[in-house]
Formats: sequence, C-alpha cells, structure tokens
Amino acid sequence: MVRVYKIDDQPMAAGFFNEVKNLTDFITPDALEVKELYQQLTSGLTNQQDRILACWDWVASKVRYVKTVKGRLWINGKTSVQQDLWQEPAMVINTKIGNCANKSFLLTSLLRNELPPEDLFCVLGNLYNGTAGGHAWLQLRLNDQFYTMESTTPTAPPLVPIDKTRRYQAVHFFNDKTVQAVDGRTQMVPFNHCSEQWVSKYLHSVNNEVV
Repeated sequence: MVRVYKIDDQPMAAGFFNEVKNLTDFITPDALEVKELYQQLTSGLTNQQDRILACWDWVASKVRYVKTVKGRLWINGKTSVQQDLWQEPAMVINTKIGNCANKSFLLTSLLRNELPPEDLFCVLGNLYNGTAGGHAWLQLRLNDQFYTMESTTPTAPPLVPIDKTRRYQAVHFFNDKTVQAVDGRTQMVPFNHCSEQWVSKYLHSVNNEVV
C-alpha cells in the first residue's frame, strides 16, 4: 500500500548565483504575470473544466518543451551560468521555453487560481517509457476523480484517470502550500528526455482502456 506523508519544504539550488529556493516557491498563483495570463485565458468561460483546459492548452502548446533549460545572467559584471535552470512561472510565460518541470510549475500556478491546494499538485517522479527517468507532471481532482495531466505536449489527452497511468510513478507532490512524499520512493535525476510522441501515444492508448 502506498503511503503519502507531509514533509518539510525541500530546498533546491537550480537558479542563478546558487540561489536556494524551496519547492513551494516555484508555484506562484498570485504572481502578477500568472494572474494576468489566467484572466486572459479564462475570460468568458463559464464552465470550470473549460477554464482548466484553456490553461492546459496554452502551456502545452505555447511553451516549447526542451529537456534542459540553460541560462546565463549578467549583473554588474558578474556572471552566473545554470546548466539546468528551474524557471519561475513568470519567466516561463516570457521565455515560452521550458522543461517538464518548468511547464508543470506554470500550469500548476495557473490552475491554483481555479482549484484548491488539496485538489491540485505538481508531481515530481519517474516516467517508465522504455528508459526510466525523472519527470514532472500534474495531479488534480475533479468531481472526486483523480487525473494525471501531462504538460509537455498538446497532442496528449489532458485528463487521464490516474489509475490508468501506471508508468507515472509519483515521488513528491507539492503546490504553493505543502510538500508531500511517497514513502520508499526515490526521484531519478536528472530529468529524462520526454518524447512528446511517446507520451501522447501512451496516454491516448491507456485513456481508451476499459478498467
């Protein structure tokens, strides 16, 4: 039986100048850029699922997926290089480039304007797609049903019941309020390349299965 328990916020040094941020710092539903984009994407949509899918579609289709984001920052003659940059959601909105974590941070931040923290998590875990590797995605609850939401590609079904996505192994669940972990599991690092074609084909196939 899987046991999920609350843990202390996890420090991450994946920014410039060795700046350390906690996992919860990467989910920013109240950031001005996130709020503005959420309002833009959901304006006039009266159905909650339509609003959720509008946010998913923008992140999945407008933010280009790359395996690793590399960045360089110059400030007053000082330079910092980050080979695996974890961008905050506002930066992803502006660069429109992100790995699976960057894209999932942004999508979680947008959807936190729609869903309470107990119903929405960014997930860090492992994806078994031939060669197992680290990955990031979302888990959300709608109408008492739990779903896996993949942020890397617009061609995959956006909402797949979690009991069908067995190749997704969650390790950490977090949002802007809390961090939880699955007992006995370890996150593989670094993040593996996520083939958008493979993910789309896999999620379509399992979504059509009869469980």
